[in-house]
Amino acid sequence: MSAHGAYREVLEVRDARALIGASAASQLGNWLYNAALLGYVYSSTGSAAWVGAATIVRLLPYVLLGPVGGMIADRYDRRRVLLVGDLLRLATMLVLAAVIAADGHVAIVIALTAIASAAGTAERASAMALLPRMVGEARLGAANALLHTVQDLGIVIGPALGAVLLAVAEPSVAFLANAATFAISAALISTMRPRPVPRAAREDQHPIDQLRDGMRATRTTPFIVPLFLVVAMVEFTYGAQTVQLVLYAERSLDLGLSGYGYLLAAAGVGGLLSALVNHRLTASTKVSTIVTATAVLFCATQIAYALTDEIVLAFVATMLGGFGIVACEVVAETAAARITPPETLGRVMGVFDALSVAAMVLGAVLAPVLVNTTSLATSLWVLGGATILITLACRARLRGLDALSKARADLLAERVAALESLPIMVGAPRLVLEQIASATQKCPLPAGVDVVVQGAPAHAYYVILDGSVVVSRDGDPIAQLAAGTGFGERGLIDAAPRNATVTTDTASTILRIDGDVLLDALLSSPTLSSAIDVPTPGTRAQFDDSDNGAFVDDPTWRPA
Repeated sequence: MSAHGAYREVLEVRDARALIGASAASQLGNWLYNAALLGYVYSSTGSAAWVGAATIVRLLPYVLLGPVGGMIADRYDRRRVLLVGDLLRLATMLVLAAVIAADGHVAIVIALTAIASAAGTAERASAMALLPRMVGEARLGAANALLHTVQDLGIVIGPALGAVLLAVAEPSVAFLANAATFAISAALISTMRPRPVPRAAREDQHPIDQLRDGMRATRTTPFIVPLFLVVAMVEFTYGAQTVQLVLYAERSLDLGLSGYGYLLAAAGVGGLLSALVNHRLTASTKVSTIVTATAVLFCATQIAYALTDEIVLAFVATMLGGFGIVACEVVAETAAARITPPETLGRVMGVFDALSVAAMVLGAVLAPVLVNTTSLATSLWVLGGATILITLACRARLRGLDALSKARADLLAERVAALESLPIMVGAPRLVLEQIASATQKCPLPAGVDVVVQGAPAHAYYVILDGSVVVSRDGDPIAQLAAGTGFGERGLIDAAPRNATVTTDTASTILRIDGDVLLDALLSSPTLSSAIDVPTPGTRAQFDDSDNGAFVDDPTWRPA
């Protein structure tokens, strides 16, 4: 499929279109605001130290509070989390504009930037956790690529707008413009349908315990750590180059102080060009090769800068690096979202963001130390060589990811095929089937296991992949269901307790689909919602099932 076709399919999903549009607005404002903030701080103080302090204070909340933002994204309605974050940043930008208009002390301005950053720490985690539910796993890569594409547009356009606003208007106007972008983002987010939080993530658990669980999931989920480490090397290099390229553009390329801006724009163009192939890269099962190759491509720009002072070659290297960094992040984040359980995805992505920003800050701190103690060329060789070696070392730990990616693709196809033959799914669009299939849990069960229990609340829908089950009412068998059939939808649709007990008759494999996921998908399909009386999410009755024991339909049940 062409890039245009892949992205069109994503944008045809109303909520995905709103989320990506909101991201485009806020990213444009963020880069505009960043350029305006640093320009204002420098013009007010004339001090590079104050500029450095503003950068560090703006980024530090993402490092310290990223895991907390991920926990919030998993614990609460992610649409509401995004909306509240936009409104808080809107209010902070209005206060910032007022302080700047009143010639307030620069320390107050910097403190307010920290508050604005803290309000945005849950944004990325919430967006990444929402995307699989919106577009399904098959389209997740294209959707993530679109999110990065709008970010690259912000990198290219935002700083230029910030510089123009600082040049032609009062400094406060740039901050008012950023406030307007958050207002636009909030308006778009408000049009999205609420989606229930994964049941396992909203259990009665203390936030600190949820935070610990997120850290544990990051550490124990296969391939997450090496994926994060590769992206950290990319972000470390990006941070180092925020210092190195300013000097490189002035000393080696003779472009003056504006040269860094030209190089940054070239990197943004390279990132935009990656959108032509990112949808194919994310669909490939060669994840380990793609992630490491694109990371090495970006890190190798350090070596290229050390070897040349030709302007054309420098800009070509920068564009290739921009292509590499965006492609690496898109593929790595998409792979992480696919292999992480939905109930911990927000927390894992929160840790991911915190580590990425921390690596970027570390690069920005270490680069000037090396430049001052050695030389610019030496810093480029040392940091470039080190990041390339670490990235290549991660390749060995990622090899099993290729097999896992292929297995997941095959499994998704198998589950879609099982779903589309069911009567309840007649008329469901392919997108809806993929959304449901992406959220299913495969349960191999021995004979004699109660899947649902008469009188208990209805929590999930089930599809028999192989084996058979017996349906009993009041202790008397009334039916036997074989492979290829489903059961359990009536209790969900009627918001009623189970009217029968279903028990495995032989060793069986069953797909478990959380009830909220099924109802959400059915509500998103006009063909189905017109044929089936589906209740609004959250209206199902609550029952005391504390005496029913452990059975598959119990939300606390876990496979042995």
